[in-house]
Amino acid sequence: MRRGRSACLLVLATWLAGCAVTSGSSRESVGEALHGISASNTVQIRYQADPLLAPLGLRVETYRREVFISGLAQNEAQRARAVAIARDTPGVLDAYFVDTGLPGRPVSRAHYPASRDAVWSAAITAIRGAGYQIEERREGRSLVTAWRLLRPSVMTLWAGTQERVRLALYPHGDIVTVIAVADRLSDGTLAWQIEQEETILRRIREALAASSPS
Repeated sequence: MRRGRSACLLVLATWLAGCAVTSGSSRESVGEALHGISASNTVQIRYQADPLLAPLGLRVETYRREVFISGLAQNEAQRARAVAIARDTPGVLDAYFVDTGLPGRPVSRAHYPASRDAVWSAAITAIRGAGYQIEERREGRSLVTAWRLLRPSVMTLWAGTQERVRLALYPHGDIVTVIAVADRLSDGTLAWQIEQEETILRRIREALAASSPS
C-alpha cells in the first residue's frame, strides 16, 4: 500500500513539475498549482453546503490564487454570494463570476505573458479580424460584440440563429487571463460555443505574437 501511495505521489509531483513557472511564463508554479486545487475544492465544498448555491451546480477554477466561478446564476444576489464565499476562503486573493448561460459549463480561458495594454490591443485585433462589431467596451477590461447572424450548419443543428462574443481581462502581475464566452439566441451544440471561444483566444495569441518585436 505504501509503495502504491508513493508511486501516486511521484506521478503527481512529476505532472506538477511540468507546471513550474519561469520568468515570463503563464504556467503556475508547483506551489501555486497545489494551492489552486485546494482552494477550488474548498470553495466547491462551501457551495455544496449553501442552500442558495447548491442547486446551481457552479464550477470553480483557481489560477494564481484568484478564483473563477462559472455557471448560470438566476439573479445578482446569487452571483454576489458566490463571489463573497470564494473571497472569504483562506488563501484566495480575489474571485470573479463568469455567466456562461449553462450550469457547470467549462470556461474557455487563456493566460498571456504580456501587459494588459498589449493583450487588450490584441483582443481588439482578434475580434475585428473575426468579423465582429464591438457594441460595448470597458477599456482594458472587457468587451461585448454586437449580435450577428449565424448561417445554418451542423454546428447550429441546421437552425439560423444569432451569436456574439464576450471577453473579460484579468491581470495577475505580468500575466493577463482572458475569458471568452460565446452566446447564442437559440439552443445548439456546446461544442460550437467552445470552438468559437477557443478560436478567439487563439487569434489573440497570434495577434500578440505578430506585434512582438522579432
